[in-house]
Amino acid sequence: MSLTAKKNMKTKFKYIYILFATLTLISVSCKDFLEEENRTGSTEDVVYSTKSGLDGLVASSYTYLRAWYGKEAAFGLSEGGTDTWLTGYDNRQKVLIDYSGITPEVATSSKETMNACFDEYWELFYTAINVCNTGIKYVALAPSNVLSASDRDAYLGELKTLRAFYYWHLVETWGPVQINREPISNASSEARRDSEEDVYAFMLEDVDDAIVKLASKTGKTGRINLWAAKALKARILLYKGSKFNDNQAYIDAAATAEEVISGSGCSFYPNYSDCWSGTNENGVVNKEVIWALDYSEVLEYNILPSRLKTDATGKKMTWSGMIARNAANTIGGNAAHLMFVGVWNMVPGLTGILIRTDTEAKKALKYPAVGGKTYDLGVSYQPYSKGFTRYVPSGYLLDLFNDATDQRYQASFRDTYFVAPSLGTAFATGIAPPTGYANMRDTAIYLSKNNPTADQITRAAGRYMLFSRTDVGNAKVYPLYQDAAGTLPTIATGTTGNDNLKGNRMFIQLKKFDDYTGSVIRDLGSRDAFVFRLSEMYLIAAEAYMKSGSTGNATQKLNDLRNARAKSGQTNTLTSIEEGMVNSQDINVILDERARELCGEQQRWFDLKRTGKLIDRVALYNGTAKSNIQSYHMLRPIPQPQMDAVTNRTGGPDPNGFWQNTGY
Repeated sequence: MSLTAKKNMKTKFKYIYILFATLTLISVSCKDFLEEENRTGSTEDVVYSTKSGLDGLVASSYTYLRAWYGKEAAFGLSEGGTDTWLTGYDNRQKVLIDYSGITPEVATSSKETMNACFDEYWELFYTAINVCNTGIKYVALAPSNVLSASDRDAYLGELKTLRAFYYWHLVETWGPVQINREPISNASSEARRDSEEDVYAFMLEDVDDAIVKLASKTGKTGRINLWAAKALKARILLYKGSKFNDNQAYIDAAATAEEVISGSGCSFYPNYSDCWSGTNENGVVNKEVIWALDYSEVLEYNILPSRLKTDATGKKMTWSGMIARNAANTIGGNAAHLMFVGVWNMVPGLTGILIRTDTEAKKALKYPAVGGKTYDLGVSYQPYSKGFTRYVPSGYLLDLFNDATDQRYQASFRDTYFVAPSLGTAFATGIAPPTGYANMRDTAIYLSKNNPTADQITRAAGRYMLFSRTDVGNAKVYPLYQDAAGTLPTIATGTTGNDNLKGNRMFIQLKKFDDYTGSVIRDLGSRDAFVFRLSEMYLIAAEAYMKSGSTGNATQKLNDLRNARAKSGQTNTLTSIEEGMVNSQDINVILDERARELCGEQQRWFDLKRTGKLIDRVALYNGTAKSNIQSYHMLRPIPQPQMDAVTNRTGGPDPNGFWQNTGY
């Protein structure tokens, strides 16, 4: 369990209709604070004049991130519609990620399959900012007999870092957004949109102040510390450099990233797979993680704060199922392990041996189906997760890896599914394997990212099910993609029988987020969400060096990372072509390396947007989205409820007005 899990925070609010998170916070408190004292009727001035009240207020400022990191709706906004991921059969945000029908309108229940959750995230980030602003106000007011100077600085450092981080999500999603520097408790019908330059200046002001105040907070505890604040600063500076062609921002980004690399105490595992193993899923103990969002094994501790908005009848609204996953909001957790998995347990002919361990009762399988012995599968299939078929890896992503020298493909992706050991032993000792697979022993399915050779096809025959890159003219080899480039998966039109052999239902799985905890496959897991990792600092430094003209340092930083990911005894440095790309300041070499290292980690859409490569790369590598994407898709639409609420709405950018983004 993560070290902060036992103190996992729950939040309560008195409701006032939101306009830019207009609210009065009455009792924002952590779980144990609520249990220890009855605060009913207390005003915020009374509650936040106590140490326990301030502890709860600061802790609650983290909880909103659990609605983004590891949540389905956020994957659509951060990984969907890019060069690395194609649309899976059951993706519930198809018009978002193929750019065919993005709208500011709020999805109704009948449109749940197309919900981008713009309205929910707009509300959520501004509510979180208001919690941070309230915390900053009351922490600053606390007398010395309530908060020591060191506690005050630590709290302010955490709150200002989080406030900047919430604004990073807002500005990179919607562009110009209103800056709120003080807590808001009175509703207003007027709003404005501060420029992106001003938002970036505000974020950097916050993190710079946080870095000063967190100077002594260098240990990893699960809370924001000095190195988390500096990691955020490095990221913001890199984005500032990209967005505004700001050479000094690049120079400062490289310098800040270097400080984190040398000072944070983080280091690379010799085996990249160890970064993602169940043993190291706690971000506090993981050597490569600078800061992670805590998820507790006690799923009841991971619930989200309540929404503040009400529907037309006055009933408080709930978060979309793609955010909460639990309608009652009684449990919560990380759903990342569900997003990149095919229907491995439903392929025709093998369902009897690849049964999914959804419940305790299914852990014991009676095989063959009629008569025979019962074999205890234990947790053999537990890390495989459920096949939600949301995101299919593009051929571009799979082709990035040099498997001879680089560890990352095998550590990041699952291309082989194994029979439960007890069944494999049974097959070797006389129990008949599935029909057509008389020689099956350990391997049940192998998905090749390339077209297999004739020898590989011969070896697979009668032993395991084989998937190929494209159609190889063999009825027993199932193609994953329609084209050699891997821009379109083969398409299922249903969910039964041979449709489960199609590439948008069965595909190579990203396994970084496997949920190892528990005895059965779960819809919600407890793996911490790794927000800042050491490798990102190398990538930031490399890009910043390259764009500021220090190409030698850029090459060195990329090679440092690549050699850390090299297979034992192998050289994994840049090729001469890649070195030439660095020297010519070609951002594609950086984007390729970021894809190898950070695929699935909720950064890709933002990377492509900030580098101006979103449209070009979608056109090259995403066959579903390429015909729909337009220049205005570089920003998301302001949610319609927000547009309807303002009275100073304008037709375009206006320093005194509020406008909808172009194209929506």
